[in-house]
Amino acid sequence: MVTRCRRLSLAGVALLLLAAVACEKVPLLAPSGSSIVLTAPTNALSASGTTTIVAQILESAGTPPHSGTHVTFTTTLGRIEPSEAATDANGRVSVTFTPNGASGTAIITAGSGGATTGSTGALRIAVGSAAVGRVIVVATPNPVSANGGVATITANVVDLNGNTLPSVGVSFAASAGSLGSSLVNTDAAGVAQTTLTTSMQATVTATVGVSSTSSSGSTGTGTGTGAGTTTGSTSTQVSGTVTVNVSAAPSILITPPSTPPSKGLPATYAFVVTAATANGSAVRNVSVDWGDGMAQDLGSFTGSQAQTHVYARDGSFQISATVTDISGNSNTTRTTVTVIPVPRPTVTVTATPQTVVVNGTVTFNIQVLPPTGIGVQKTSISYGDGVTEDLGGATSVTRTHQYTVSGQKAVTVTVLDTAGQTTEGTTSVSVTP
Repeated sequence: MVTRCRRLSLAGVALLLLAAVACEKVPLLAPSGSSIVLTAPTNALSASGTTTIVAQILESAGTPPHSGTHVTFTTTLGRIEPSEAATDANGRVSVTFTPNGASGTAIITAGSGGATTGSTGALRIAVGSAAVGRVIVVATPNPVSANGGVATITANVVDLNGNTLPSVGVSFAASAGSLGSSLVNTDAAGVAQTTLTTSMQATVTATVGVSSTSSSGSTGTGTGTGAGTTTGSTSTQVSGTVTVNVSAAPSILITPPSTPPSKGLPATYAFVVTAATANGSAVRNVSVDWGDGMAQDLGSFTGSQAQTHVYARDGSFQISATVTDISGNSNTTRTTVTVIPVPRPTVTVTATPQTVVVNGTVTFNIQVLPPTGIGVQKTSISYGDGVTEDLGGATSVTRTHQYTVSGQKAVTVTVLDTAGQTTEGTTSVSVTP
């Protein structure tokens, strides 16, 4: 009998041990009537970010359940680590949500026994492109040159809370010109850049957005990839625009002298610069190519400016003038001038009388009329009998001369002008015996 009782006692102990082990394997769940509230520090997250999810469980009496109450999490996007966790003494449990590079709206739920967040208590976090709140677009420089320029287009992307949003795709489109890249991901600062090359005004639009379908995920994995039913779709697109203007170039006009310029003589030309009326910039420089191998910088000006130039030879020459503003816009205009040979002075010599006897005296009146811009370097007279007199640079002078030998005397006045030309004026005197 003692042996039997001992055996019964041992069997009882074994049953008790089995019961204890079985109790340890059954998870502790929230009682019926309990509630679960999910919170997160943000409702927007980059596709490469992470955030903490906190579940708070309270029983119907408003007290936390027993410590170690088991909670299971699900998400329609990304993953939750761990997907199952136990509460602390306050009925709280914290897990980590990671989007895994996806974009869209993550719908996160939690459940424990008879307690669940349900669809109305689910936590929603906008991720990646779905989290965009605003796209700010700027162009530099703006305006660009009318001759064709390149502007850097910068899109600054921020999320629903005004924080920078990295690792999202920005789609660029332009109404004119050509883009360097049409799809660029934002960097760590939430910035995406491309370039626009254009000679026309263009509007550049930067768009960030997703159109995705969300579904209720399965419990247990926390990856959002388990079997479920479609609960709805989300579509979030936010755009920003900037208009890249084209600056107009200033204009320039050349007015040559009213009479043809002469070789070797200065002539005056007028250059008229008019600033652009639309998107114009200040004039930086005006330059002129005279067409004879000479070029000149006229500086910066608007309005009219006179400039003189001397052509060393005659012929036709094309003058070109270019005006450039500080934005790099330029305009060039051309005109042709015909340079004529240098006109010669008019030389007149009058003898009084023109017939004289031997040893008679003749008076000579000499008039030199040089053209405008021409001076007289030297004037001389040859009386025709071997005698020559230097008159200096005289242009109006009277001289007398006595002839001692009869005959026909050819009198010549020679003028050397400042253009290096020699011009003569003549008359004759008859000397009789």
